[in-house]
Amino acid sequence: MSVEIKADIRHWLRELDKKYFFVMLGFAVMVYFPLISQRLTNTFDGLWNGSWFIGGFWELSIGRWLWCVADAVRFGVQTEPLNALLTLSMMVLGITLLRRLFVERDNALTYFAGMAAISGAAVGVQLSYRYMSPIFGLSFLFAVLAAYWVITTTHAGAAVGCGAVILALSLGLYQANLAVFCMILLAYLLRLLFQNAEPQKTGVHIAKSLGSAAAGMVLYWLVLKLVLALCRIDLTSYNGAAEISVKSILFGLPNGILQAYRIFGIYFFRNAYRHNTLQPFGLFAAVLAMLAVWFLCRFVRMARSGKTGGLLLGTAALLALSLACNAMMLISSEAVWRMQMGGGLALFVPLCLLLLEGTRPEQGNKARWLVLVLAFLVVYGNVYMMAVDQEAMRQGRDSLRVMSDRIVNDLTEEGCFDEGNHWSVMIAGRPSSNPTFKKGDLYPSANRYAQMGCFWLSPECARLSWRGVFEKITPVEITLCEDEDYQKLRQTELVAEMPVYPQEGYIQQVGDIVIVKVSEDYLIDE
Repeated sequence: MSVEIKADIRHWLRELDKKYFFVMLGFAVMVYFPLISQRLTNTFDGLWNGSWFIGGFWELSIGRWLWCVADAVRFGVQTEPLNALLTLSMMVLGITLLRRLFVERDNALTYFAGMAAISGAAVGVQLSYRYMSPIFGLSFLFAVLAAYWVITTTHAGAAVGCGAVILALSLGLYQANLAVFCMILLAYLLRLLFQNAEPQKTGVHIAKSLGSAAAGMVLYWLVLKLVLALCRIDLTSYNGAAEISVKSILFGLPNGILQAYRIFGIYFFRNAYRHNTLQPFGLFAAVLAMLAVWFLCRFVRMARSGKTGGLLLGTAALLALSLACNAMMLISSEAVWRMQMGGGLALFVPLCLLLLEGTRPEQGNKARWLVLVLAFLVVYGNVYMMAVDQEAMRQGRDSLRVMSDRIVNDLTEEGCFDEGNHWSVMIAGRPSSNPTFKKGDLYPSANRYAQMGCFWLSPECARLSWRGVFEKITPVEITLCEDEDYQKLRQTELVAEMPVYPQEGYIQQVGDIVIVKVSEDYLIDE
């Protein structure tokens, strides 16, 4: 086994894998250069946390027990460009290994597939969480490595055992990448069926896949329980984590399946999740139709060869592949889906392209030009969607800086920072709702995470958002009021009758708390 691994490493160093890796990394850096060079973050958790961060009890309580270790190894340093380059390198390495499972030679389509994967909106969102972007990247790499190990290791016991360990490490960083692991194994099963592999080989692959997935999830859960017991903390209710059990999974499975397919449909056929600038024009309807025709041709060929069992198994695997894009919904059907959980969905089209390219017959390539055009358009739309999101982050941050600078100046004139004063500050409302907040042309077209200044307004989130503003955008030592005080004061008539920034009287003092009102929607909790 060690000999095989060393051979793989030597192959990567001297063969085309190296070229593919550096081309993909260069492309990724080009796509995300604004985010990297200008240190952009999203308007949520990315804004809240700064250049130093080590996961703690909260990260353990949501089941990510390896996060703290990964941060400690890097001394908690979360600066750019280090974090983004580290994250992209791990993701590109995962994609490089992934494409090796399906194709032997690189061509335009394999490059387009890799570019489509690395320029997906899920990657852009994950990079905008600068303080944890390497966690996303390492989890993705582990998920790919786990599937790669299961597929390439001939000894069934070693494949299941090592695959399970690597999968558990991936889940210990970020559970949503279970989708990546499952999708790769399902796609490889389809590859075996399309290549008319021996039934025994197909059966061994299925057994290794199921065994490693089950063992990996059990191992992850056992380690999690041990860590929680040692740290004396409980799982949080976030995304239903505390309620997950074998019983809840089984009873919630029908709803989880419906939710997974619903999200798949919304992602590709509606504009609710903006991951490609061409999606409103029916790009993915054309892409999925093209993929459906390709799959149908493969299934017809299998039917003509009399492989009825393989045809049924292939159909089930294809249906499961689109389901696996949202594998976590099968574990917790009540989870709230967010764009950073879309790694599986972003990988669906690239993975299908690699699968069909790897099983493409030598003859019958008349429609290949159409496939290349559609693959290029996916990359093209992805790149420009990321350009829109990054520009929205920049525009919003610049507008937010004008507001926060003015607020600090006005607080200074009010004596908030005078020696001997121990006032705390309550800021009510979101900057993006203020009439003076300048939104650029691209701001409305961006995803919500990229609309800097569009804060969540629950007491804790409001405090964390403004703390991030006064750490990253207008650095100043300022004490923000406690969440309980915020909750009480925002219900009062005084705050309701106050004018908003920058009108006269937008700053008022109540006891030791200075109230700053920036918009009228401060009562919204989201």
